[in-house]
Amino acid sequence: MAEKRLYWLKLKEEFFTDKIMKKLRRMAGGDTYTIIYLKLLLLGLRNGGKLYFDSVEDSFAEELALEIDEDSENVRFCILYLVKNGLVKEVAEDELFLTQTPELTYSESESAERVRRHRKRKALQCNDDVTPRNKLVTPDIDNKILDIDTDIESKGNAPKGTTPHPHVDYQSIVDDYNATCTKLPTCRKLTDARRKAIQARLNTFTPEELHQVFINAQNSPWHTGQNKDNWTANFDWLMEDANAVKMLEKGSPSKFEQPVSANWENDWLEEFNAMNKKIKKEDIPFT
Repeated sequence: MAEKRLYWLKLKEEFFTDKIMKKLRRMAGGDTYTIIYLKLLLLGLRNGGKLYFDSVEDSFAEELALEIDEDSENVRFCILYLVKNGLVKEVAEDELFLTQTPELTYSESESAERVRRHRKRKALQCNDDVTPRNKLVTPDIDNKILDIDTDIESKGNAPKGTTPHPHVDYQSIVDDYNATCTKLPTCRKLTDARRKAIQARLNTFTPEELHQVFINAQNSPWHTGQNKDNWTANFDWLMEDANAVKMLEKGSPSKFEQPVSANWENDWLEEFNAMNKKIKKEDIPFT
């Protein structure tokens, strides 16, 4: 039986100061819409940010409202705003994608979570006379994808013919790639060759840096197939040293910021009302 994985959101420091979020919050009922957006992010965690319409209710908005216990009209308005500002994309009639989810999602195995909690308790019990050496052998793994498992080699998690990395949950790296790089081919099998590649990269990269490599690849049009050859990067390509360095240093594309008018709320409400008059129910899945 596969070990259960834990998922959570880590909001960026500028999450609430971003112009799109500030505009949403300042609307009438904006705090409700913000909560709806956060609930939708949590709802899509395990699916890499994807939301699915199962036709349990008559519309996508009503079904999402049922799942997150919010008013369906508020959910519908919120999604229209998120679509307009690029935070939600319509993938299909029965599928929406929350574009920020991959870069805000973190996960770890249950065993790593247990070790983290154990080390926190142990640190609290330690007195002030802890030596520097003792501190060094108790690393802070709060923001790392780690799995401390003394039986790691006997379970077949270490690459054959290599010295196993004592702190690496190889599957976590693959899971992080799959959850982040939704525009790239899925890595379906953790082979010995891939374990060796992961171990080699972790000799020079931290798990956080590899996560940034995945984010930059996901945000790169060229690496996600928008090139003359329709070539797309994959997990094995990203695990090559030169490619990982290139993607880490590439950086995420800057966001295009539109000027905000002084009467932005009235402008948006007028536009929303116009959209309601123009759009027929069958044209948009979440109406």
